[in-house]
Amino acid sequence: MPRIITKALNDLSSYDYTLKHLAIINQLLPTQLSNKELEVLAAFMDQPRERVSDDRFNPIVRKDVMTRLNLSSGGLSNHLRSMIEKGFLDKSDITKRIKIKEFLFPQELVQGYQIKIEKKNG
Repeated sequence: MPRIITKALNDLSSYDYTLKHLAIINQLLPTQLSNKELEVLAAFMDQPRERVSDDRFNPIVRKDVMTRLNLSSGGLSNHLRSMIEKGFLDKSDITKRIKIKEFLFPQELVQGYQIKIEKKNG
């Protein structure tokens, strides 16, 4: 019977909850985000619904993320372009709107994980 390692993280802020979730799943993906890209993505995901409306990457949200993470407009654009190239964000050819891939969003209040790793015999 394998030994199961458990760890509970409680009372995280909304941003820290999202950032921790992204950091955990990032390790399991074939292409990984940098630490700064994780912070940028978490900041966009952490925006209040009323600010996001139908465009999570609108100018008001972008300005908030730049201020929050001390980024220039060019720096933010570079991170977004990188996340699009890595396949974490989609950009519409028609509307030019950016969307976050659904698999990146954690459950609203509690997110669980079950990971199994196995060593080759021999």
